[in-house]
Amino acid sequence: MAIRARWPSFPIQLSMQIMCDVLFITLLLAASGGVTSGLGLLLLVPLSSAGLIGNGRLTLFYAALASLAMLSLHSYGVLRAQASTNDFLQVALLSLSFFVMAWLAHFLTQRALTYEHAAQEKADELSRINRIHAVAAGDSPDGVLAVDASGHITYSNPQAAKLLGYREIESGTKLQVAAPALYAPFSAWQKRKGAQTASLPEGRVRVRFLPLEKGGEGVVLLEDPSRAETLAQQIKLAALGRLTLSIAHEIRNPLSAISHAAQLLGEDNPTDGTKRLTTIIQNNVHRLDHMVQDILTLNRRDRQEKENLEIEPFIQAWMKEWRQAEEIPENAVIMDMKSTATLCFAPQHLRQILWNLSRNAWRHCRQQPGSLRFRLEDRDKTVVLEITDDGPGVPEDNQSRLFEPFYTTASQGTGLGLYIARELADANDARLEFAGNQPGARFRLTMTHHPC
Repeated sequence: MAIRARWPSFPIQLSMQIMCDVLFITLLLAASGGVTSGLGLLLLVPLSSAGLIGNGRLTLFYAALASLAMLSLHSYGVLRAQASTNDFLQVALLSLSFFVMAWLAHFLTQRALTYEHAAQEKADELSRINRIHAVAAGDSPDGVLAVDASGHITYSNPQAAKLLGYREIESGTKLQVAAPALYAPFSAWQKRKGAQTASLPEGRVRVRFLPLEKGGEGVVLLEDPSRAETLAQQIKLAALGRLTLSIAHEIRNPLSAISHAAQLLGEDNPTDGTKRLTTIIQNNVHRLDHMVQDILTLNRRDRQEKENLEIEPFIQAWMKEWRQAEEIPENAVIMDMKSTATLCFAPQHLRQILWNLSRNAWRHCRQQPGSLRFRLEDRDKTVVLEITDDGPGVPEDNQSRLFEPFYTTASQGTGLGLYIARELADANDARLEFAGNQPGARFRLTMTHHPC
C-alpha cells in the first residue's frame, strides 16, 4: 500500500523494509540456535536486492546494520553461555559476505546502468540516422535499391519504384522479378566481371552499382537522365536570357537611329522605290523593337506590384480594349464567365498574358463568329481560365516545344510570346499549360484563389 501510494519516499520505504527483514531473520536465528544455524545467509537476499535498487551509502548502511545484528545476537548468546567465542570467526565472515554482496550488487547494477545508458544513446543516434536516411532516401530524386547476395531486394525508396514502373516494391522481392533488365548486370557486377554502371533499355534510366558488404550485398542507384537534361536546359536558358538581355540593351539605340533615318528618307521627295524600301525598313524595325520589348519584359517580371483583382470585370474590360486595338468583331468571341473571385495578381502581367494568348488564338483560328471561347470558372481553391480557338490545333511534334524561347512556326513571330506568358504566370504563383486540341488549341491558366 505504501508503494502504491508513493508515500513515504522511496529511500525511507526501502530502509524500513530492509530493517524489517534484518529484524525478522535475526529473530529467526535466535529461535533456531543462533548464527551457527546458517540461516544468516538469508540476509544476502534483501542486501543484494537493496544493492540493485539503492544508492551506495545506503547499501553499505544496510550491510552494517545486518552485521551489527549478527554480532549482537552472537554476543548475547556468548554472555548467556549459549554460544562459543570460537564462532566469532564465522560471524565475521558472514558480516564480510554482507558487505561484499551488497557492494558487488550495487557495483554491477551501476555498471549495467552505464552500459544501458550508452546503449540507449547509441539506439537514439541510430534511430535518428535511420529517420534522416528515410527522409533523404524518400525525397531523393534518384532511386535506391538494396539487394542482398541472393538477389532479393531488402530496401527500395519511392523513386526507385517509380522509375521501374511500380507503385511500391515489397521487401523480399527478387530483383529478377522486379527488374529483369537489372538482374544480369547486377549478377555480373557481384562476380566483378561487369562494369560499375549500366542502363535500362532505351537509356531511360542510368544504373550504378555500389558495394555494401563483402558478402555480395550491394546498392543499386537508379538515375533519371531527364533530370540532368532539364538542369542543363535551365542553365542554358539562364545563360541565353542574360545574353539576349544584354544584346537587347545594346541594339535599342542603333534601332532607333535606323528608324529615324528611314523616316527622314521618306520625307525628302520620296519616289515609289524609296517608299517601298523605307516601308520594308520600318516594318523590320518594328519587328525588332517588338522583340526587344519582349526581352525587356522578362527582366521586369518580378518588379510589378500585385493587386487585388476582381477577375471577371478585369477580363471583361480587357476584352473590350483588345477587340478595339486588334479590330476583332464582337461576335468572334464567346465569353463564359462563372467566377466572382478576387485574385492577387499584377495587372500588367495579366494583361500581357491575356494579350499573348489571345493574339496567338486569333492568328490560328478561322476568324469567324464564335472562333474564340473564353471560359472562366472556380475549381476548388483555384480559378481557371481556358482560351480555345477553332483552328487546326497544335501539331503533336510541336507541343513539347510550345513554351521554348525563340521557337516559332510563324515567319513574322519572335517565339517569345508563350514563353513570356508562362514566365509572368510563374511570377504570380499561377500555372500556364497547353491543355490539348479540342479540336483547336486550348490553353489553361490556373490562378490561386486568394487576396493579397
